[in-house]
Amino acid sequence: MTLPTAPLYLDCQATTPVDPRVVAAMLPYFTDQPGNPSSQSHLYGWQAAAAVKQARARIAAAINAQPQEILFTSGASEANNLAIKGVAEAYLAKGRHLITVQTEHPAVLEPCRYLEKLGFEVTYLTVDSHGLVNLADLAAAQRRSRSADGGNRARCSRVDRRD
Repeated sequence: MTLPTAPLYLDCQATTPVDPRVVAAMLPYFTDQPGNPSSQSHLYGWQAAAAVKQARARIAAAINAQPQEILFTSGASEANNLAIKGVAEAYLAKGRHLITVQTEHPAVLEPCRYLEKLGFEVTYLTVDSHGLVNLADLAAAQRRSRSADGGNRARCSRVDRRD
């Protein structure tokens, strides 16, 4: 048995090989049509905007969403920031308590720490040796959240319990 000359790349959460169909669909925008979809004063911008609009519609149809509900970000960290801070702001009138786990990725923990500086309470749950949350701990954190303001606190976690 011979070992590969290059190490295997296993961090596909950070980046991953691109499907050849995606490369084929994107290639014109990397070579012949390198427009900025936000530039609406020239042909390349119009073509890029049309491509983004089409991609947004295809993704929305695939997941039964509306095209305006689809947001494109530069990556997971930006998406996590947008989601966590956006939910916190959207539910501000309902409370300032978030629940996460201590083992979360820094792209999740950093927005939580930022929100703490703005006065949010963040509960950082521990996990067991298998990476699982104790559901009693989660329920206690949720109850504490509800009891603080009569049940109107925003909760950014959901657990579907399957017995």
